[in-house]
Amino acid sequence: MKKERVIIRGYRDNVLIVEDRAVIDEELTELEALAEIHAHLLKDGPCMIEVEFLDEPDVQQRFIRFGTDPRRMVKPLAVDLDDLKPKE
Repeated sequence: MKKERVIIRGYRDNVLIVEDRAVIDEELTELEALAEIHAHLLKDGPCMIEVEFLDEPDVQQRFIRFGTDPRRMVKPLAVDLDDLKPKE
């Protein structure tokens, strides 16, 4: 099973507020767990989450960025804050 090294960073007002390193497998279970941990950052105000795939040699494919503060994003993905609310 292939494993990849990643760094997950959270930024608020262009300041790094959290950084985690992990090794993930093809099922992305570790990445999903880290996403759950850091999802609260998005609801606490404008922020951006960046996932860097350290083993990707192409810098254009190395990063995924998403969040509610697109200032540091190259190709931002919109996040609907209603989707982050707990389901009843």
